[in-house]
Amino acid sequence: MESVRAEVDAISAEGQIPSLSVHVRVRGACVLHHTTGDARRVPSLRAATEHQVFDLASVTKALAGATLTSHHLAAGRLRADDPAARWLPGVDPRITVHMLLTHSSGLPAWAPLYASVEVSSWGSATARETVLARSLVAPIHVPGTTHVYSDLGFLWLLQILEHLGGPLDRQLGELLAPAGLGDTVRFDGAGAAATEDCPLRGRVLEGEVHDANCAALGGVSTHAGLFGTARGVARLAEALGSAARGERDDLPSPARLWSMSGPGSHRGGWDGVTPGASSTGGHWPADTVGHLGYTGTCVWMAPARQVIAVLLTNRIHPTDEKSAIRAARPRVFGRIAQELGWRV
Repeated sequence: MESVRAEVDAISAEGQIPSLSVHVRVRGACVLHHTTGDARRVPSLRAATEHQVFDLASVTKALAGATLTSHHLAAGRLRADDPAARWLPGVDPRITVHMLLTHSSGLPAWAPLYASVEVSSWGSATARETVLARSLVAPIHVPGTTHVYSDLGFLWLLQILEHLGGPLDRQLGELLAPAGLGDTVRFDGAGAAATEDCPLRGRVLEGEVHDANCAALGGVSTHAGLFGTARGVARLAEALGSAARGERDDLPSPARLWSMSGPGSHRGGWDGVTPGASSTGGHWPADTVGHLGYTGTCVWMAPARQVIAVLLTNRIHPTDEKSAIRAARPRVFGRIAQELGWRV
């Protein structure tokens, strides 16, 4: 994996992404862990550590939202074809849990829900109630026909999961801790790499969730909010892969979610590779699943080959510039595929 390490160092030397942390596991063994760069550049310099925590952003959708959905599906409390209106009275009755998970609900991609409450009240029970109520909008496409990657759909899912099992952070902790995975990810940003110089909050964010809608909710959601290290994310992904293969029963298997199809690339709260356009480059297998995060994070796994690769960055620090991470991801994951001898 030396060429992967060299690629990460080359990207870091280009100076556009402050810090990068990569972790690769093959059949249960770590074959690469490498972190480089600056966890913070402004207002003062702080070097990234080998155990650097990052804001995972939308990787939360897979690791929290999808995992807890699998848990409730397995327990029989939830079915994929259940209408969301069963728990969210008044919403479009055509929209199902399956559609929320495959981003085919017809809901808009995003809305500035945080603007409905004062910044000073973010995190309060009233702010959370207001933001969630504002998320219950009408679809803009016919449900089930169009793929639109939607944070709003996952805010609907958040409310369904909390109806079923109570506060999301408590549910996730109670699921992961008995499986020995309680230290892998958390809704707590202590020690995290800095992200944006946020105009809404008037400061460089450090240890606070970047996503403003999630921040208004108090930092706990299915669409964003998790923090973790590259090693921790990889450990959790590996455990979920083992559950999918029937090798452990202390976690819900995500296999059923991975088999969900829709009009786009998303599979039950996870994403798949898009030929010719994937951030994995051109050689990861067709069964690959993973997810990207807006802050510059991603996890990809090839379940049948038992390969997990995680790349975490704080590319959004201190300003939002997307071209560097869009170029970096296929460079890193392409190198990983090359090191593994994948050509097709």
